[in-house]
Amino acid sequence: MTIGKGQAVDLGLYSKIRVTATLEFETAWRIGSGRATETVSDLGVMLTPAGEPVLPGSSIKGKLRSTCESLAHALGMTACMLSREASGVDCVGDAMYYKDCREEYREVSRSGVARRLEWIDEKTCDVCKLFGSPVRTGRLRVADGSLMDWASVIQVRDGVVIDRDSHTAVPRLKYDYDVVPPGSRFGIRFDLENPSEPDLALLGAGLFNWHAGSSIGGFTSRGLGRFSLQDIRVFGVDLTDPEERRAFLTARSACDRLIDRGDWGSYFQSRIDSQLLAREGERE
Repeated sequence: MTIGKGQAVDLGLYSKIRVTATLEFETAWRIGSGRATETVSDLGVMLTPAGEPVLPGSSIKGKLRSTCESLAHALGMTACMLSREASGVDCVGDAMYYKDCREEYREVSRSGVARRLEWIDEKTCDVCKLFGSPVRTGRLRVADGSLMDWASVIQVRDGVVIDRDSHTAVPRLKYDYDVVPPGSRFGIRFDLENPSEPDLALLGAGLFNWHAGSSIGGFTSRGLGRFSLQDIRVFGVDLTDPEERRAFLTARSACDRLIDRGDWGSYFQSRIDSQLLAREGERE
């Protein structure tokens, strides 16, 4: 891609935030594999070749996104749900809305790459800015969960198909499914590059929600997948600060590149408070 004179796009790294935490399951849980496993049940769970449960980063990010989508309105922020029809929010993350304004996009693109990216930013909801959409990369990265502790056994449970009209079990439609017992613990990590203050407020609201308790995986309506976040810590670097920039560029180990930002609750509470004040200011 050629960027003409006066059209340079600033893609530098200026700040980074990392959040680490321990995700502990309070109930049995399952992330389905879509196939039978060694237990010969109908619905297996996702396991490593060593037979240990897997908590994919995609599942963590997807659940966190849905959490933030549900909280965005309370913060005065926008969430398109990747569906303009469902949310009423204009965002190019929705394929149909993007199709409707494609000619406008083509016209803007003639003004250069910088204006094109500015247009996409203007037409993107707050949740898609943080998590990404089909037309832009999100600022948030989520790693797979790192297994810390588990019961070292997979349980098999019985399930039946329920007739929605009679509310009774359908004859001869029984199945089995695997679950991982409660008490499993995973280390999880979130990385944000060049986050805005609204990004931090939205992420913080999601973390407070998870700290109080949430659920992830399959069969959550049956009580599976209940978890809470513990031991939350926040690290970061501001590369516009000379001392932090030097420490980041000369660190000899990964743990020395980012600085502990102190109590996570206070860190995110201040961002949430600022966002709520901004929301009240817009109403006046």
